[in-house]
Amino acid sequence: MEVVEKIMEKSPYKHVNRKFVEKLAGLIKSDIEEEKVKLVRAKLRKISTSALSMKFYKKFKTLEFSKEVLDMHRSTRERADIYSWLISKIEKSGKIIDLGCGFNLLAFYYNEFLPAEYKGYDIDEAVIQFVNRFAHEKKLNAEVESRDVSEIEFEQSDVYLCLKIFDALEDVEKNVAKTILGKISKKTKLIIASFSNISLSGRGQLRERTWFEKMLQELGLKFTKESQGNEIFYFIES
Repeated sequence: MEVVEKIMEKSPYKHVNRKFVEKLAGLIKSDIEEEKVKLVRAKLRKISTSALSMKFYKKFKTLEFSKEVLDMHRSTRERADIYSWLISKIEKSGKIIDLGCGFNLLAFYYNEFLPAEYKGYDIDEAVIQFVNRFAHEKKLNAEVESRDVSEIEFEQSDVYLCLKIFDALEDVEKNVAKTILGKISKKTKLIIASFSNISLSGRGQLRERTWFEKMLQELGLKFTKESQGNEIFYFIES
């Protein structure tokens, strides 16, 4: 697809999973190629690439690992003060699957938590290369893959992490969150989902996700919720 080539011809868009870009290009309706390129790139910034600076995309292949690297990713930076709390909820788990993983594995490591087994998914292939290099260097029982989480064949796991992904997924494809939760609830006893309480600009508060709670009720899933930092966390039992 020529339009996909144009969308991905420069950084950071060239690092996004190609199948996901193709899917997004097919969902966004526009007969004007230039407009479609702009619309798809805007959507990619909203759901993925704006989380990282261009500095990361320029240096990710050789960037040295340190705790300071966590500041390069918006979500891990915003979550810095609550990782110890989150870890206390999952530290006794065996296998952890992390959908939309970002730098979470690095954050766990630098907060002295080594999952017994960890598998992550993200659409940003630069993130995937960086995190896999980290896991290999630190000799962790962990791997991450570049995949669209809506198309994964989910496997059994003690915990599924779904941190700040469902707003983005619903923005791409309505009701996909319900499909994903319906599938993973059959593969685990605990799902931890979260949503941001603030807008991307950081200037405004976001409303509670009543649609999400209604969806959980429709699926027959029990949950509790707790606010920490700029996020609201849902602990979903299945």
